[in-house]
Amino acid sequence: MYLNAVEIEAVKFYQHNTQGEKMLKKENRLRKNKHFKYIYKHGDSKVLNKLNLVYIKTKFKTYKVGFSVSKKIGKSVVRNKTKRRLRECFLSLSNNINKKYNYIFIAREGIENMSFLEIKQNMIDILKKCGLYNENI
Repeated sequence: MYLNAVEIEAVKFYQHNTQGEKMLKKENRLRKNKHFKYIYKHGDSKVLNKLNLVYIKTKFKTYKVGFSVSKKIGKSVVRNKTKRRLRECFLSLSNNINKKYNYIFIAREGIENMSFLEIKQNMIDILKKCGLYNENI
């Protein structure tokens, strides 16, 4: 069985992840439609290349994150693959983010053709642009 670059990066992440997490914890997931709507309405947003970020100071004890992938991206297989990549990127960066905010990452057309590493770099860049990423941690 041969692995592509994305799968190799994911395997390396699982092997070197200090916390041993493989998925977002339940308390860190943004699931309710009313929470998404509130963040869209009251949050600040930044756009970078193929990724949008909407963020707002959290009212919960911990941060929450949600991912939105439009039907414009592709069929369900492509959308789910894109969401998995976004989740994986965020999980690998979760130690360096500001925990006092809620985040929604919105995929834009063209992200489905990007590699895992390009998506991760885009995510780092957009978080830095908002001042929510700390490399020193």
